[in-house]
This record gives sequence, C-alpha cells and structure tokens, in this order.
Amino acid sequence: MNKKEKATLKLNIANEEYIDENNELVFKKLVYNPLLRAMGLLVLLIFSLVNNERIMRLAALTSNAIFSSEVVLGHVTYYTILGVTIGLCLVISLASIIAKSNIDMSSIEILRFSYRFYSIYDMVIFILSTFVCLFFIIMILITPCNISGSSMENTYSDGDRVLLWNIGYTPADGDVIVFDSAKYVSNENSQSRFYIKRVVAKEGDFVEYRSNILYVNNQEVEKISLIEYYIIINSINVSNTNSFVVPDDKLLVMGDNRSISHDSRAIGFIDNSEVIGKVLFRFFPFNKIGNPEPDFK
Repeated sequence: MNKKEKATLKLNIANEEYIDENNELVFKKLVYNPLLRAMGLLVLLIFSLVNNERIMRLAALTSNAIFSSEVVLGHVTYYTILGVTIGLCLVISLASIIAKSNIDMSSIEILRFSYRFYSIYDMVIFILSTFVCLFFIIMILITPCNISGSSMENTYSDGDRVLLWNIGYTPADGDVIVFDSAKYVSNENSQSRFYIKRVVAKEGDFVEYRSNILYVNNQEVEKISLIEYYIIINSINVSNTNSFVVPDDKLLVMGDNRSISHDSRAIGFIDNSEVIGKVLFRFFPFNKIGNPEPDFK
C-alpha cells in the first residue's frame, strides 16, 4: 500500500459516513447470508426426513465403509450436524437483527468486530454445511461399501471396498447388488446387516427346478437341494410346482461363493425395496481396482 492509499484509508476511517456504510454492508451479510444457507439446508433436511428410512441405511453403509462402524457417521451424526448448522445460521441472523438496532453503526470498533465475526462465522458454517452436503451427495449418488465375509469370493474378497450406484437403479440379471438383510435374518452376531450378492432372477423371469438343478430362463444356475428350493418358492407363496414366473418386485440372489453363501437358498426371495444399489466398481485395494468378471466357486 503506497502513501496515497494509506492516506485515503486513514481519511475514510475517520469518516463516520464511510464507517456507517460498511457496517450496514456487513450486517446485511450477517442477516441474509445465514438465512439463505438455513433455507437451503432446510430443504435438505425435509428431503432427508421424507426419505428417512433410506437415509438411515445409506448413512450406516457409508459409515461402515469409511470407519468400519455403522454409527460413527450414521444418521444420528448426519441429522445432528445438519440441525446444529441450521440452528447456528438462524441464531446468527436473529442476533444480527437485534444487535443492529442497539449499537452505534458509526463506530470503527463495531466495524472491526463485525468484520472479524463475519469471517469466523463464514468459515465455521462453510465447513459444517460442506460436510453435510458432501456426506449427503456421497450417500445418495455413489455410496461406498465395505465388503465383509467371503460369500462373493473369488469375485470380491473380505475387506474390499466398492462404490454403489443407487439413483434410479433397476435390478438386472447378473448385477451385483447390496441389500439390507434386516428383514430376513437376525444379524446380532454379524459385522453388518448389508449383504452383497448377485442377482440370479428378477421379476418376470422363468424359474424351473429339475434334476436338482435350478434354471432361470432355461439357463442352468446352480445345483440346489429340494429343501432349498422349497425355501425359495415358499417365500413367494408358491408350492408344489417345479416351475414359476418371478413375481413383481422380487429378486432371487446368490453369492458367487456358492458353497458357503447365505442367500436366497436360505432366506428366499428379497424385495426390490431392500436393495441399496448396484456395485459399480472396486476402488480398494488399489492393486485390484476395477469391475471384476464373475468368478464362481
């Protein structure tokens, strides 16, 4: 800053009108900026509450993928930070309105304090709102998932981390999906209630059982016992038949490691509504990044 600029600044600081104008500007920011942010986050909160069940699942899945725990960044953490951020914005906006009517707007000390306060507020709220929005985007668009167990070996292994696509996804035969198994099994002794399996049959597919082998659309899938077949057909209220068409909104799933996988042979058909998303590709470990071909065993 040269001498002329310093002199101009010194003159402005001594000018009450200049100080008053800048105080007005800062207080407008302190009133309207938090309100706008609060409105945006309120829309996010309403959308989340409307889709609360899905948000709970996605938050648990994301938290498990990042921290190997479903609660560290679970839905409670998400809603808490979202609520605190909205509350802070509204309090700051209201406090600024009240303070403005009770202070000397021509005071240089007030101007210095208001600038300092706005800088701190802007940084804190930016960090909180950015975290909430990023976490929401990660959950809703492309969700990370931690694979637990060996039911998908040799295609995917225990400890692999994958990304799921879940917006507008419609299951197709052969897709690898992640679904919430809480409705079908007790997971008290399991690391996660989220199962990763391959879609064997979807709604409208023709399923047939002959010579102890399960066929889907006349393609051989797997050799299964009669008891396992009864479990499958009883889950959709079909009995005493060797062939049927898969009902609407139902999926038959199996793990690629067929010898140990706990899947539709034990729990029957699952509902489309329980599907979290389709596996896009594996991003960890880094030496196995990609979308592997099915490798059954």
